[in-house]
Amino acid sequence: MYDVIIIGGGPAGSTLARRLSAQGYKALLIEKFTMPRYKACGGGITPRCYKMLDLDISDYVEDTTYKIAFKFPNNKSVVLETEKPIIYQVDRTKFDKYLIDKAVESGCDVHDGEKFLDFYRDGKEVVVKTDRGQYKTRILVGADGINSTVAYKANLLNGEKGIALEAEVYVDKCDIEKVRGEVVVDFNAIKYGYGWVFPKKDRLSIGVGTFLSKTSKIKENLSNMIDENVVGNVEECKIYGHQLSFPNGKDGTYNNDKVILIGDATRLADPFTGEGIYNAILTANISFDVIEKYFNGKCELSEYTERLRREVVSDIKWAHRLSLFTYNNMGFIEKSVKYFSNVLSYFIDIMMGDNNYINYKLKVPLYALHIKNSKTKIKVKNDVAHI
Repeated sequence: MYDVIIIGGGPAGSTLARRLSAQGYKALLIEKFTMPRYKACGGGITPRCYKMLDLDISDYVEDTTYKIAFKFPNNKSVVLETEKPIIYQVDRTKFDKYLIDKAVESGCDVHDGEKFLDFYRDGKEVVVKTDRGQYKTRILVGADGINSTVAYKANLLNGEKGIALEAEVYVDKCDIEKVRGEVVVDFNAIKYGYGWVFPKKDRLSIGVGTFLSKTSKIKENLSNMIDENVVGNVEECKIYGHQLSFPNGKDGTYNNDKVILIGDATRLADPFTGEGIYNAILTANISFDVIEKYFNGKCELSEYTERLRREVVSDIKWAHRLSLFTYNNMGFIEKSVKYFSNVLSYFIDIMMGDNNYINYKLKVPLYALHIKNSKTKIKVKNDVAHI
């Protein structure tokens, strides 16, 4: 009999498992893949996410970003350079395995290579069925990604889905060294989305993602991104498809009296930046607080949805509005460097953890957005923004 069974071994699931086990709760984490496993993801950890992890991940950082090249239609671009790190690049295969190992060190039982099938109520307990057997628990947590089986079985599906295609491009080491410390964000790469180039230790992660549920040109879009951003010989290129999660502007419900959703199962990735790991860790931490209070008789599990709506969804709604404005007004964005410099400072404040979307009081029409109180001051000269 477990206190908590967690389905899914990504950053959200392993973080919750580690924190629960460290406090003496009996936890089981079930992951359908044998770890380590490949995870299609840009692998960008923002400073605010790094702080929230409360772990030393320095051994798993393969590159540190100090420069972002933003590209727009009509070959317009703005390069942002900073003295402080903007993004820490990790290999999700190694990073996720490290987080799982930390959960095991804390005393969590981990069953990898085991597939969750279903669950049912048995009085005050929940019986979890897998392809290996059955387990009983007091609380079931779905951390099994955007296509969460737990969410489906519990009738807790929220949000929408987009699509992405990513290539792991292996090139000469000298070619990788030329782009160390820099990422590319290309708003011209795909409709209602963007392309990216993230340097890793031995390769370039190049991808395109869109908030559209389908597009017939995504392979062509990715091919163009590779052609435009790879200099030199390509030694190997592996292509992976995956889905993106994003909110639909509604409040959503993220638990019932026995089930909680965290991570991508909530579909609460940042719809403006596309960042998913930060909110995954945030939802894991909030769920830990609520579960501990619940076990101590101080709240009902419904407090989890209330807190997500208050602390996450309310902010994400403004990010959703900003993303809709951005993708529908690219012509305006690329023509107004002054306007975009304000958005850049805003964007960096969010990534650094110095502020959030709602604190900017985006209650004016977004076409009139003018950010005056950013902690990040940017000057634009010759299409290069300096902090």
